[in-house]
Amino acid sequence: METPKLASCTSNDVIKALKKLGGFSVSESKHIIIIHIKTGKKSTIPRSKPVNRNLLKDFVEDYLVKELGYSKADIYKHLWC
Repeated sequence: METPKLASCTSNDVIKALKKLGGFSVSESKHIIIIHIKTGKKSTIPRSKPVNRNLLKDFVEDYLVKELGYSKADIYKHLWC
């Protein structure tokens, strides 16, 4: 599976991808707070445009894959920027 470079992802791109995955609640304040509805686990991403690609990679690998059990293929199918 080819992994995108994630070099120009905005916070809106991430929110759209999470909505396609389903099961997340998103609230915006200073940062964007993402809550997995079933587990209640939270994570944040900055509202900056673009989001730092290393931070975004950590968000995908640590939060979505390791903590919540999504596969990278499912995530990157929706998050391609």
